[in-house]
Amino acid sequence: MKKIYRVFALFMVLAVGFSSCKKSKIDPNEVELITTVRLKFSNIAAGSAVPLIYEFKDLDGDGGAAPVKFDSIILQKNIAYSCEVSVLNESVSPADDVTKEIVAEADDHQFYFTPSPGSLVSISQLNTDSKQLPLGTTSFWSTTLNPSRGMVNVTLKHKPGIKAANDPITKGETDISIDFKLIIQ
Repeated sequence: MKKIYRVFALFMVLAVGFSSCKKSKIDPNEVELITTVRLKFSNIAAGSAVPLIYEFKDLDGDGGAAPVKFDSIILQKNIAYSCEVSVLNESVSPADDVTKEIVAEADDHQFYFTPSPGSLVSISQLNTDSKQLPLGTTSFWSTTLNPSRGMVNVTLKHKPGIKAANDPITKGETDISIDFKLIIQ
């Protein structure tokens, strides 16, 4: 009887030991909640002029309540702008600047900017990651000579270990995709 008790006790000690030593898996590329996308445009020729800031803000993330802010991007005709993208999680306080994580994991992320047909704006010179592949947290936008209206899609793709040159927008997981109204005046 003592032998059965000792075997049972040893089994219980080992079972508790193994279960308490079990490490939880942490995914370094876990998708973050994105509630806010902010685009900051600076007129390159104007230098220190006040930047134009446009936002999409959906505080509960995808689904649920409608966005609380969804700006139209309004740019002047025949102007070159630098554009800086900021991505935030404002469902927590203080807000989490997800942009820092995107830059830290630049080799696994890419922003795509897709204007609607009709060439309202030309978007180029996205900043790059450590492998000189596009990242897109900064870019240059040149507007057309004539006033016009359309859309520009801003998409952030998550591509852990699969990012390559000339990737299509369909490659990787979509972290966020937003269709901003674009007005050139």
